[in-house]
Formats: sequence, structure tokens, C-alpha cells
Amino acid sequence: MTTITPFAAGSYLTTRNAAQLTTLKNQLNDLSNQVSSGQVSQTYGGLGSGRSTALAAQATLSALGGYAAGITAGQTRTKLAVTSLTQVATLGTSARQSLNNGLQSAATNSIAGRSTALGNLETVLDTLNQSAAGNYLFGGADASTQPVLDAETILNGSTNSDGTLKAGLTKLIKDQVAADLGSGSGWLTTSLSGSAVTVAEQDPTRTSFGFNVGGASSTTTAITATANPGTTTTPGTINLTVNSPPAAGDSVTVTLKMHDGTSTTLTLTAVSGNTATSTSSTGATFAIGSDAPTTANNLNIALQGAITAAAAGTLAVSSTATAAKNFFSGSASAGIIPQRIDFSGAAPVYVPGTKDNTVLWYQGEDTRSAPPALQPTSALDTQSVQISSTASVGTGARANDGAIQNVLAGLATMAYGLPTTSDGNTIATYQAVIDRAGKLLSSTDTTSPSVQDTVTQLSLASARLSNASTTNTATQNTVQNTLDGIEQASPEEVIAKLLDVQNRLQASYQITSTLSKLSLVNYIS
Repeated sequence: MTTITPFAAGSYLTTRNAAQLTTLKNQLNDLSNQVSSGQVSQTYGGLGSGRSTALAAQATLSALGGYAAGITAGQTRTKLAVTSLTQVATLGTSARQSLNNGLQSAATNSIAGRSTALGNLETVLDTLNQSAAGNYLFGGADASTQPVLDAETILNGSTNSDGTLKAGLTKLIKDQVAADLGSGSGWLTTSLSGSAVTVAEQDPTRTSFGFNVGGASSTTTAITATANPGTTTTPGTINLTVNSPPAAGDSVTVTLKMHDGTSTTLTLTAVSGNTATSTSSTGATFAIGSDAPTTANNLNIALQGAITAAAAGTLAVSSTATAAKNFFSGSASAGIIPQRIDFSGAAPVYVPGTKDNTVLWYQGEDTRSAPPALQPTSALDTQSVQISSTASVGTGARANDGAIQNVLAGLATMAYGLPTTSDGNTIATYQAVIDRAGKLLSSTDTTSPSVQDTVTQLSLASARLSNASTTNTATQNTVQNTLDGIEQASPEEVIAKLLDVQNRLQASYQITSTLSKLSLVNYIS
């Protein structure tokens, strides 16, 4: 008789027993692996219904780990940036305070003030090249390029590969002062006709350089003072007419305007006898003559001296501040090149600078809005740190921020504009530096926006990063605990199960072995 093996007598029972033994053996192997690895399964499939939760938890932990790495780097960046900008603000504030305090002893403080200001300027430039882990902090979105050239190149320029010179800050200041002073009188001329003294602007320089006519007044009817501001076609004039010899102490006042929007006032005071003329950048004395023409001649000489002194002092300081602001407006990536002055003609004229003849001190990223505004985009947003799936924190900064430019220009005005001699013009020149440099240096903390505002923004960004780190760490711990509950096997529970399976398997083996030896004879006996 033919037998079909799977359905032979006793075959089902044998197959079933074998399957049960195999299942117990597999359970034993799984439990042994859990004991050795501490994990429920080596595959997600072995986690059963918890595998979806485990996969989601792993993804969350991976994202949190990435956020943590970014936050750590961002905190380092912001802390260094805050420290660096705090130093910039401190140097600017200290310079402004020392400038104000030095007025009482201007003659002795000027030389030291120049040296200190130059040193502070170089320190600020060096500070703006701060980096963290090889990434520059003040280059905006470009963290790989050194944002600020070295101080030597910025101050003194460099030489191109073809041997031509590229002008730095020192050259631009020198050119601006020369263009504004002209022959020494700020492009004003004085002339005498009988008993009338006339001060006149010169074409074409009056529209760009030197002094412009402001106003004129007199404290006496003996001298008539009138001012005729210039128009687009007519130079301005000041007319001082001596009607008769004035009394001692009578005076006339002349106001001269400069192209930075400021002005200076010259007071000319009559003195009796043959008193020698005394001249300074704020005015002069003139001798009362025996008649109107003689007095007018003395007045003309005194006025010429006062204008020349004002040009060498107040106007030169104004020129220094103007050139410094012009220079530090330059930006390589934005294509903003400081204007230059061409002296090749009969009169100086402004001409566009080029990247080959002018140093561009800022080399970092400098994205601007569309013309004609050309306003810088937010520096803070040029670098950002992702702190969650939906939030990020800006940590960017640029060395050519407007407030920083002003601080640099203020320090440069001090370094190049403070008086180098002690004479009747020293105090007035020193005061002119206080007015211009002090206003620029106020960008450290009193204007809006200021360097201190940027420090505050970065400090707030650092605080946000710290808070995000704390929140993410708490979330990470919670998710990790959930994942451990799914993936990690309890040693006590696994060992108990392992012992149970071992006992069951051993009993199964023994019973199977006994049954395999069972025969009809043994069964009957």
C-alpha cells in the first residue's frame, strides 16, 4: 500500500512537535540576544506595534542632535561677537570722554590724543576680523573671507601688480584737506575798495570745496555788514563797509559755512591805538585807523588772517571727518568705491574712485536693496541657527555697519585732525575735533542705531539660543525615555523569560526523547 508521507499515521504529531521545539528555540535565541544587547530586537520589525513610534522618535532625536550642534556653534559665535563689539563700543566711548576731558589742556593732550586714537583705530580694525572655528564673525553671509583688510593697507594704501598706487585713508584725508583749503583761505578772497571790504566765493570750487558765505552782522553803525549767499550762478559775498572809525570794542561777525553742513563764526573786534593785530581761527582784532579807509584796510588784513586760521583749523578738521566718512563707506562686494579728487585741472573736482586706485577696506558680504536706495539688508539675518523645525535665530553681523563706520571715522578724525602745534588756534581746532569726532563717536551708545544696539541684538540672540538649548534638551530626554521604553529590554524580565523558555525547552527535549524510545513492547510492559 502506498503511503502519503505528510498524512501518514503520526506524521502530524511529529511535525507539530518539531515546530513547537523550533519556536521555543527561536524564543531562546531572541531572549539570549536581548540579554547580550539590552535591546528588544535588532530590527524595527521585531518591535511590533511600537516600531512606528520608535522610528518617529529616532527621527526626532536626530533632528534635535543637529539643532544642538548648531546651537553650540551659534552660542560661541554670538558670545565672541558680543565681546568684540563691546570692545569697539568701549574704545569709542573712552575716546569721546578723553576728548571732552582734554579741552582744558588741549595743547598737551593733542599729540598723545592723536597717538592713542590711531592705536584705537588699529585695534578696532583688528577686532573686526575676529573668527570662530575658522569662520569670520563680521563678514555677513561670507564667513570664509577676511572682512577687513589689515590696518597698514587701510591707512597707507598698497601697490598694484603693475606698480600703480592704491590710496588708503591717509591719502584721502590729505587730498580732501588740500582741496578744501586751496591756497590756504578755503577758496575765499578778500578785497579792499576804499572803505569797503568784500569777501567772495570762487567759481567753480564754491559748490564742492572750501568755505561758503553764511551771514554777517555788526554791533555798530560805524560798520555796515551785509551777506549775499550765492546762487547757482552767482558766487556769494560778504560786504563790510566802514562808514567811520568805530569805537574800541565794537565788532563785526562773519559766518562761514562748510560742506558738511556746519559753520564757523569769526568775530573781528576793534581796538584803539597801534595795538598789533591778534588773529585766531575764531576771529581777530583790528586797529582803529584815523579814518574810514585806514580802518577798512586794517579790518581787511585782520579778516584775511582770521579766514586763513579758520581754514587751517576748523575747515581742515571738517575735511578730515568728511574724508574719513567717505573712505569707510567703501565696500568691495557692494561695489561702493569712495569718490576721489582730481587736481589735474585749474581747480579740484570730485571724480569716481576705482578699485584700482582706492583701497576698499571692507571685503565681506554686503547685500543692498535695489537702486536708488541701496540700503544694506539686515546683517543679523545673514547668519542663522535653526533651533527647531519652525524657528531660527539670526546671529549675523557686518563690520561695515553704519554705526561701526561712524566710530572708525571718529577715531580717524581724532588721529588726523587733532592740532599738532600750540598756538592761538589750538583750542578752536581742538573744539572742532570734539564737535565732529564726538558726534561720530556717539554712535557707540547714544545714537540709534548704535554699536550698543547691535550688542543688545546679539545678546538677545544668545539668550534665545540658550533657552532653545534648554527646551531641546528636555524634549530630547523625554523622547529618549520613550524610545528606551520601546527598544530597551528589561534585564530582569528578559532573564525570567529566558529561564522559563530554557526550562520548557529542556522539558520538551526530554519528553520528545522519551517518546522517541517508546515501543509497543515498552508500552505493554
